[in-house]
Amino acid sequence: MQLCVIITLLGFVCSFVIYQILFETREIPSGWLERCAWRDLEPHVHLLDVAPIARDEFLRRQSILAAALDKAGVDAFIAEPSASSSYYANISTSFDLSERPFLMIIDKNVQFSYLVPKFEVGRISRLEMVYKDKKVIEWPEEKSPYEVLAKATGYKKIMLDEHARFMIASGLQAAGVEVIPTSQDIQSLRAVKTEEELKILRGINGFTLQLVRSLQKCIKIGMTQESIAFAASRLFGRAGVGNGFWVIVLFGDQAAYPHGGSSGKTLSRGEFVLIDIGSKLHDYGSDVTRTILPEGSELSKDLMDVWYTVQAAQSAAIQLMNVNETCSVVDAAARKIISDKGYGEFFTHRLGHGLGLEMHEHPYLNGANGEKLRTGEVVTNEPGIYVTTEQAKKLSLEVGFGVRLEDPILVSNQDGPGGIVMTGSTAKSPYEP
Repeated sequence: MQLCVIITLLGFVCSFVIYQILFETREIPSGWLERCAWRDLEPHVHLLDVAPIARDEFLRRQSILAAALDKAGVDAFIAEPSASSSYYANISTSFDLSERPFLMIIDKNVQFSYLVPKFEVGRISRLEMVYKDKKVIEWPEEKSPYEVLAKATGYKKIMLDEHARFMIASGLQAAGVEVIPTSQDIQSLRAVKTEEELKILRGINGFTLQLVRSLQKCIKIGMTQESIAFAASRLFGRAGVGNGFWVIVLFGDQAAYPHGGSSGKTLSRGEFVLIDIGSKLHDYGSDVTRTILPEGSELSKDLMDVWYTVQAAQSAAIQLMNVNETCSVVDAAARKIISDKGYGEFFTHRLGHGLGLEMHEHPYLNGANGEKLRTGEVVTNEPGIYVTTEQAKKLSLEVGFGVRLEDPILVSNQDGPGGIVMTGSTAKSPYEP
């Protein structure tokens, strides 16, 4: 009798194990993850209901730029379609560049102009550019655009946007115009955000975090990195903010490389899922990272301790993200927490960077930057620990891993010491991102 019971129990256990193996290695139908996550995410789409930058704000920016140019003794500021053109005139960063220059020009007298190939005048005129009045400088194909610009404006000295291509600088110089790089004073004009900009950044970053949380509730063992990335792309698209989407999804030891390893990896039990993700709303970006675990997945105590070490490092840095604190001090605060736990050599990048119209912009949180933070700046806070499998063995761990947590932080003293989390909240645990 007892033998029969034992055999029956063994049969049940074997059947359960086989079921688990089949369940965890089954091919999940395409689109299932998207549908599952959307049910949880759809109620949060309202976070994206934020007005774009108003016309008056663009004109105010142009006036501030003109005053700065006059003070610097420069005739005009010139930019190709870029974050700068988006900031000053609503010329989107998504405009495709070609060998034929299309240039935005704002001079010290607040005159707005643009240089455009003659045959493109009609198309360019349909862009939703913002200006008080404009001057269109057309250039025919048989002439040098730079000589046409120099003759039409009479500018002797211009400041060129930092992202403009070398051919623009060399062409202007060949036409007899002195070209200087963007000064730090003008570069920093975009760093301090207005309330209108902050509303957009709160909206897109808050939504991005909700998207990650929705994915976490639906991710299953057996999924691939690519299937999660595809679902994330589709979710942003369904919400109407698919343009500008990007994502990094890494499992287990793949996350030992901060920006990725090999493709095609399948999620196994006991592995972290690192998701670094963002998109754009009105040209302003989100940048959020969570290191998560699917429901029911468990880790060793050592790996959980690593996660909470990174969380503590992020918290320490947030507390110091006050006005007039230096970037290097904030970086050092996070680094000390990680170093004290013995993982200092595995925190291999700077703590963070400015966020706005560019995913990486001024200022930068690193050990060499003595610049002071200013009210209204939005800076990412993203400590991490990255250990390859080879390094893990030296730490008496079986396989490599990577843990990073990232939230954009608003530098402000309005709510007491420390910065304000632009996503709404930081991660509480790998199960509560």
